[in-house]
Amino acid sequence: MSMLLQIVLSLSIVTVTILLGMLLVQARRTAASVERLAESAAQDLHRMAGDVHELRLKVVEVADLARGVFELPSTLTQVVAGVVRGMPAFFVRRRPTGRILEALLTGIQSAVHLLRGRKAGPPEEGSRA
Repeated sequence: MSMLLQIVLSLSIVTVTILLGMLLVQARRTAASVERLAESAAQDLHRMAGDVHELRLKVVEVADLARGVFELPSTLTQVVAGVVRGMPAFFVRRRPTGRILEALLTGIQSAVHLLRGRKAGPPEEGSRA
C-alpha cells in the first residue's frame, strides 16, 4: 500500500506542477496582452486629447466670429433703445429735463463706444487668456 501511495503522491505532484506551469504561462500571456492594451489606450487617449484641443480652438474661433457679427447690431440696438426711451421726453414737457439729458448722454456714449470699437479693429489672438 505504501508503494501505491507513493505513486499517487508523485502523480499528484507532477500534475500540480504541470498545472502551475501552464497557469504561469497563461499569466505571462495575459500580462503581455494587458500591456499592449494599455499602450493602445494611451495612444488613443493622446489622439483624443489632440482632437478635443482642436475642437476647442474651433469653438473659440466660431465664438469670436459670432461676437464680431453680433457686436454691431447689439450696439445699434442700444443706441436705438436710448433714443426711443428719450423720445417721450421731447413731446411731454412735464418731465424734468434731466431725463432728456440722460437719454441723450446714453445714446452719445453708445455711439462713441461703437466708433471706438470699429476703429480699434478685431482683438488680437494673443490678447485672450
